[in-house]
Amino acid sequence: MKYILDTKALIAFFNNEEGAKNVEKILKEIDENKAEGFVSAITLTEIYYLYSRERGEDFAKRKIEQIKLSNLKMVVIDDEIAIKAGVYKIKAIPIADALIAASAYFVDATVVTDGEHFEKLDAEVVKFRGINK
Repeated sequence: MKYILDTKALIAFFNNEEGAKNVEKILKEIDENKAEGFVSAITLTEIYYLYSRERGEDFAKRKIEQIKLSNLKMVVIDDEIAIKAGVYKIKAIPIADALIAASAYFVDATVVTDGEHFEKLDAEVVKFRGINK
């Protein structure tokens, strides 16, 4: 199985919010090489911005470093991903979600999310909140 974790999934995990245990189980599968894990570069932007605003830049930098040191593989936004995200953006979803979905498309991964936006697309989705993974 291949997963790409969206921003909400990682923040839920970091903040121990509802669904954090489900994200933790997926991360454990990735750490044990039972699954392959990815994160889109746009997620780093969102995490840095959100945590800088709420808890300061030092905290944000620590969370980014934690992601970079994990077993999650970075999906860099190239021209193909950017164009696919444009196709998704036409369906009136936030640009960050469009970029995450496009990243998932090119690495053939399931999006770990709680956002409804992804359901408007051809993306495969696993909800981390309100389920028992």
